[in-house]
Amino acid sequence: MTLAGTDREPLSAGHVRTETAHIHFETYGDVTFSPLVVLHGNGEDLHSLDEQIRAFAARHWVVAIDTRGHGRSSGGTESWDFPLFSRDVLAVLDELNIDSTHVFGYSDGGNIALQLVSDHPQRVRSVAVVGANLDPTGLHPWTRAVLIVQRAALSIAARRSRRAAAALAKIVLMTDHPHLDPVRLRRPHIPALVIAGQRDVVRSGHTELIARSLPGSELHILRGAKHEIPFENAEQCNALVLDFLRTVDA
Repeated sequence: MTLAGTDREPLSAGHVRTETAHIHFETYGDVTFSPLVVLHGNGEDLHSLDEQIRAFAARHWVVAIDTRGHGRSSGGTESWDFPLFSRDVLAVLDELNIDSTHVFGYSDGGNIALQLVSDHPQRVRSVAVVGANLDPTGLHPWTRAVLIVQRAALSIAARRSRRAAAALAKIVLMTDHPHLDPVRLRRPHIPALVIAGQRDVVRSGHTELIARSLPGSELHILRGAKHEIPFENAEQCNALVLDFLRTVDA
């Protein structure tokens, strides 16, 4: 049997208007299932996680969101940061009358998920993050060096090109953000799953710090895996997340 909204076409789709932007979302699966928000990475859109959406929608009501300035969500007029992105997620939850939800986030989507835990823990049933970081120092130095060079080049090009300006804003999210406090993550005691690759752009020690900051969390460093786990290690990633969510919902 194919559940509604799992065969590429969403169960529903819409936009939420905030004070400064409109945020696009799509839902998949059965509305009677426990809700699961899915958040994509920097420079991508919700459909970059189609493999996860299809797998998760068999057991959850999936709410996939285009981050502000990505996909079909507008950029708005405010400077981007992760507290702003987390409030955009809350706007979608309010639109759908979801009081509390599981949250899955990849890369910058994982950072948004952690920001939700930090700032709005009452709205988070559990959190699963892949390749997230608390601050820019969590990235390997060589990764940060590449990003800084890209930022410098785009800073010049952005004076003449709107496309370059948009790309620059996304690079700045990686060079200057996020700013998550591990102490604030410890307080809510929300069930958590932390996944990263052995060859991730995020330092393994930093991933371990995230796991230590989330009391009782599960930590999985995937042997040989790089940062692109949802794409290159999709089956393993999806199984870990679904097993974790099954335990939380039991």
